[in-house]
Amino acid sequence: MLTRPQISAFLGISVAFWAAMLFFQGLPLTLEMFAPFGAVVGALSFTLLLFDKWAWKWPIFRGWLVKRPDIDGVWKGEIQSDWLNPETGEGIPPIDCFVVVRQTASKLSIRLLTRESRSETVSSGIEVCGDDTFEVSCAYRNKPKSMYRYRSEVHYGAMLLPADTARPERLEGEYWTDRKTRGQIVLTDCKSGKPMTFEEASDLYA
Repeated sequence: MLTRPQISAFLGISVAFWAAMLFFQGLPLTLEMFAPFGAVVGALSFTLLLFDKWAWKWPIFRGWLVKRPDIDGVWKGEIQSDWLNPETGEGIPPIDCFVVVRQTASKLSIRLLTRESRSETVSSGIEVCGDDTFEVSCAYRNKPKSMYRYRSEVHYGAMLLPADTARPERLEGEYWTDRKTRGQIVLTDCKSGKPMTFEEASDLYA
C-alpha cells in the first residue's frame, strides 16, 4: 500500500500538471485553489487504508479491481510427507497442522503450525493464472521446538497452493524442503483468528 509521503508526492505531481494545464489555457490560478491539498491527502490515505485492510474483500471490487483470492484466517489440515525413517525405512502418518494466513490487499504472510514446529514465510505471493484461478506460493523457514531438534533441524522450504475461486473452501498443494523431502498439504476448513501456537489454533476447533 502507498505511504502518506508517496500519496502526497503523487497528488503533488497531479496538481502540478493540472495547474500547468490551467495556466496554458489562460485560466487564473489562486492560492485558495490549493488550500484543500492537505485534507485531500488525509482523506485519500484513510480510504486506501480502509481498502487495503477490509474493502478489497467486498464482492463489488471482485474481478475488475481486485484479482486475488481471500484466504485470510486459520486453516485446518494435514501434511503427508514422503520422509522415510532411516532406521526402519517406513514412512510416517499424516501430520495435523494449521495454516494461519494474515492477508490484506497488499500483504500476505503465512504461518504453518504443527505439534513439533512452526514455519514462517520468508517471502510470499499470489499469481493469477490464465483461467482466472490463482496460485499462492511462499518460501518459509521451519523452526522445530528445541526438544525435537536432535532429529529435526531448522530448515527452509517452499509451498505452492492452487486456489480455484476468489474465496476457496479447500486448498490442496505441495511443498518441498532443503532436506530433500517433499509432500502434500490439504487444508479443508477455515475460521477467523490469528493464533500463534498449535495449541491456540486447536482451541478454535475444539
